[in-house]
Amino acid sequence: MKKKIVIILLFSLTFLTACIFRPSTPNSGLETVSLQLHWIPQAQFAGYYMALEKGWYRAEGINLVIKHGGPELAVIDEVSGGKSDFGTAFLADLSIAVQKGKAVISIGQIQQMNGLLLVTKKSSGIRRPADFAGKRIGVWGSSWEAQLNALLARENIPRKDVKITPQGFGMQMFLAGELDVASAMVYNEYHTLLESGLQPKDMNIIDYTMYGLGFPGDVLFTNRLMTQEKPELCSRLLKASLRGWQYAIENPREAVDIVLKASKSSIFDRDHQLSMMREIAGLVKVSWQQIGYTDPSAIQQMVDILYRYEVLQAKIQPGEVYTNSIWEQAQTE
Repeated sequence: MKKKIVIILLFSLTFLTACIFRPSTPNSGLETVSLQLHWIPQAQFAGYYMALEKGWYRAEGINLVIKHGGPELAVIDEVSGGKSDFGTAFLADLSIAVQKGKAVISIGQIQQMNGLLLVTKKSSGIRRPADFAGKRIGVWGSSWEAQLNALLARENIPRKDVKITPQGFGMQMFLAGELDVASAMVYNEYHTLLESGLQPKDMNIIDYTMYGLGFPGDVLFTNRLMTQEKPELCSRLLKASLRGWQYAIENPREAVDIVLKASKSSIFDRDHQLSMMREIAGLVKVSWQQIGYTDPSAIQQMVDILYRYEVLQAKIQPGEVYTNSIWEQAQTE
């Protein structure tokens, strides 16, 4: 019995260690801050891991603890509830949370585009949203549904006419025929399908941008109170993060090595992470916008669309969703 208890405790300790990535150097005199990611450690978050590895958070007086996420984690609740200081999330999901009264706000638009797709097998005959009736559509937990709900409303498809199904990690359910339509990021799951043996000719891609629903993607956000009481901390954290993103984009192979180190797992394929890093770079660094800056017109457009299709139940002002003041302060320090 004692032996079993020891094994359980060791397993629990291993799990907790795997869920948190901490810097390896002494943290005397630094302010400990937590960053909750909304997914598992991968190149999607390379900029944060790079800044941590290079010591750029420490240079800003921050001992950053990165907490790993997953498909069922309600990261916005983690931050709004005070369990984490900062978080990453899809901009559309953050907007819905704000409309529901969550005191959160974006301080940096990391991905200027989000890369979210819907994928079907060509053999299914599902070519467009009009073919969704009666079909099983995969989503990741309760998040990432804003664009899907807007698409269904735009195409006049009642939500009750489709079966929304949690698809979890990976694309196994889709490949096994347990889903008719799967959610996929252009930088991750789409490449997973190609690596599984499917060819582009075997799939139909439903791109949200083709339906006027191509919103900005991942943001760095925090509790609104944090921006009011500790704006300098927010600025220093964003400054280090953006420095990490710039370096990661310029050094993709080094960035992937650091991500793999942070994952502490052998299940991550380096080539897959490299392809992800290249795709992510194209979403983060664009020709028309500086890294991390939030385009007010893009927020206004997204809020208007989500309200038009009743994904947002009440109108909200763009300024309730984001602030550029932290970004501007980070540029001057």
